[in-house]
Amino acid sequence: MKFARCALLILLIAALAPPSFAFEAGTQGLLFLRLGVSERAAGMGEAFTALADDASALYWNPAGLAAAQGTNLSLSHNEYMFSLRQEFAGVAHPTSMGTFAFGVTALTMDEMELREEVPTSDPLGHFSAFDVAFHAAWGREFFGSVQAGLGLKWVYSRIYEDNARGLLFDFGLRHETRIPGLTVAAAALNLGQQFEYRSEAFDAPLTLKMGAALRTPFRPADGDLNLAYDLLLVGDGDVTSDDSLGEARSISARHHIGAEWQVLGMAALRAGYKLGYDSQNFTAGAGIRLGAYRFDYAFLNVDNDLGNSHRLGMGIDF
Repeated sequence: MKFARCALLILLIAALAPPSFAFEAGTQGLLFLRLGVSERAAGMGEAFTALADDASALYWNPAGLAAAQGTNLSLSHNEYMFSLRQEFAGVAHPTSMGTFAFGVTALTMDEMELREEVPTSDPLGHFSAFDVAFHAAWGREFFGSVQAGLGLKWVYSRIYEDNARGLLFDFGLRHETRIPGLTVAAAALNLGQQFEYRSEAFDAPLTLKMGAALRTPFRPADGDLNLAYDLLLVGDGDVTSDDSLGEARSISARHHIGAEWQVLGMAALRAGYKLGYDSQNFTAGAGIRLGAYRFDYAFLNVDNDLGNSHRLGMGIDF
């Protein structure tokens, strides 16, 4: 118990470190690893670090796997801005040694025209680009109310004739507090090696997260009202120098707020908001459960004429 509390404290201190507030992505690569999965999470503004308790915890927080109720399958399709499409499939299975989960995330796009540095009237041809990550994770409960999890992902990225590959790690904690309905969590995602396109090296998008979720005592129309909040610290890739500290990578802070109203365990309405982004803000979603099957939809409002995002997903509880 002392170890778990110390680990949570360390992640909390990291999350509260002074940010530079340089929002949006910088020069890091593999930014598809920051595109969340699960339409339930998307509808709640991606405030999901403390709520994830199924196969989607592969992305959000591997400690959430320890709270999985039985074997479950999660599928997700995201029509993102421009011609980008994101797919996710994951399965989680509890055992006496903890819950094990496996999954895959892929980001694809339509072919683009290939041109020289000096524009020409006709393209030289077409090329494609895609990213894929294969996930494996384990989560287990300790001391009755604290869950811990570890995740491993093998990542492959290809742009035209260049490709990069390597391994990354995730670590997470989750604690069901003595306050009725309150769960807190923390996670460190995308830890590991540098990647390289030919001779150009770059880092994976390191993310530190703190989250809290509350099942409120209010029951509007005999439904459950869940509230959630996430604080994210992300390295945006910009490097600053200081004579006393040397080089340091700048950090951006982002805030995610979400709410969910579940009615009789059969239907749900969701809403959320993201702060600290140049173009993302309001989200909304809905879900319905038919026996062992769950169907979800989420909408993400995107400014700057980039195009909104529509997401569809389903889950199966075995």
